[in-house]
Amino acid sequence: MEKVVNMLRAGKKSEVWERYCSYLDYSLEEYMAVQRRLLAEQIERCSGSGLWTRIAGGAKPRDAEEFRKMVPITTYRDYASFLCKQDESVLPAPTRTWVHTSGRSGEYETKWIPWSGDMFEKVGEAFLAAFIVAAAKEKGDVVLREGMKFPYLLAPPPYISGVITESLLEAFPFTVLPDLDKAMAMGFQDRITSAFECAMSEGLDFFWGMTSILMKIGESFGQGGGGGMKKLPRNPKAILRILRALAVSALEGRSLMPKDIWKVKGAICGGMDTTILKDKVAELWGIVPMEGYGCTEFGAIAFQSWSRTSLTFYPFMNFWEFIKEKDYEAWVADPSRQPRSWFMDEVRPGEDYVLVGTNFHGGSMIRYVLGDLVRIVSLEDERAGIRLPQMTFVSRIDGLIDIGGFTRLTEKTIWQAIEDTGLSYEDWTARKELDGERPVLRLYIELRGLGEKAEVVAERVHRCLRALDAPYRDLEDLADLKPLEVTLLSKGSFGRYFQERQASGADLAQTKPTHVNASDQVIENLLKMSDWRI
Repeated sequence: MEKVVNMLRAGKKSEVWERYCSYLDYSLEEYMAVQRRLLAEQIERCSGSGLWTRIAGGAKPRDAEEFRKMVPITTYRDYASFLCKQDESVLPAPTRTWVHTSGRSGEYETKWIPWSGDMFEKVGEAFLAAFIVAAAKEKGDVVLREGMKFPYLLAPPPYISGVITESLLEAFPFTVLPDLDKAMAMGFQDRITSAFECAMSEGLDFFWGMTSILMKIGESFGQGGGGGMKKLPRNPKAILRILRALAVSALEGRSLMPKDIWKVKGAICGGMDTTILKDKVAELWGIVPMEGYGCTEFGAIAFQSWSRTSLTFYPFMNFWEFIKEKDYEAWVADPSRQPRSWFMDEVRPGEDYVLVGTNFHGGSMIRYVLGDLVRIVSLEDERAGIRLPQMTFVSRIDGLIDIGGFTRLTEKTIWQAIEDTGLSYEDWTARKELDGERPVLRLYIELRGLGEKAEVVAERVHRCLRALDAPYRDLEDLADLKPLEVTLLSKGSFGRYFQERQASGADLAQTKPTHVNASDQVIENLLKMSDWRI
């Protein structure tokens, strides 16, 4: 296959678009044909492995319909005994690299996921397609050229962002700022400093990374932080670039922004907070970022198009299924009751679904529940002319609280942190909320004593969370984010809530708030039970 860089040198931009982005022109029938073909290839490749025997028993499905009838839904618990040990003896294909993400405190601190060589290659192709679309004004618009630059604002391997970057650079000769080997050897803050010192003289074409970090860096320019640079550059090009940017911001009567310094061609943002913060990123950087959705288990999941509205599922890395929320909850309560799943050509607009995926290309995750709740907002993107179902991310559904893409806190971790403070308390509930544009971890807690102030309680719990959870600690140390805030409830609040729910005839399981991710209605009712707040 001809290398994409050679195609661009020859002026074959339409062929580049066709190779990497043509799935956005698929009909639903064409999309499902690709999904079914790749699933059949994966079953053939995987069914003789020890992994398949452990997960699927003796099942030999002939097609996608038999696959969902004969193979059980899985979670990481089904894989933990051998993946946590990086046992490759049961895997369906040789491992190119192991990728990890945070696990569940008290069960497995880290989730290790094996990626085959083909998976590694395909994720680079997926993100190359995303870079092309991120810079496109319309269908077929390819501005890509070799050597285009982006800053390394990512966690290095074995985190997924670092692995994707390695694969992306094998797919296309981007220039990373600073040089990749140097970036890998640096701490997070040093990478940011070096990246923007380089970009001042060499320029900047793309960025991609966590939305919260990109916003934080952008805001630092207006506060004199210069994206983390510790000294003014001496390079003449850099000095000229800064002088021009200062002139622009002065003429407009505002603080310096990154968009005054660089004319970025495209941006890809990820993380649970992207939809909340992307408008602010656009204001700072002068370009509306593309939202990308991926994870360690699946690699590339979905991307926005040039319309920057909803997201289209990427078809070439995983087979997608969808479970209705009520069916998922019934399965959690009784795992012997396998839930009905729906394929991409069976979903309905306005419905929320729990996402289920099966890796292609020798991957190891089979009918795997990620724990994400997604909404099918429409069956097409009319503005972009895309005739495929469109999705948005709704929330986590598996008892985790995701903050800034850094940490996924479990009920157990939060509870342990509260216990470690030594505070005497009646009960608590916690969830992610918004304070304006800022995501916060809000803890509602009823203390048994008097005199403690919310700020003091928050500081004590924060310190204990830092001690218990390294990704939470990184949130402050690397991104300078301190998300915990506390609302103190009056004595007897949880008791009054229980009595009110019991009197209304609620089921026993619904007579107290869940500790994690309670609904707006539950929090509203709980606050009504509190006759004073501090």
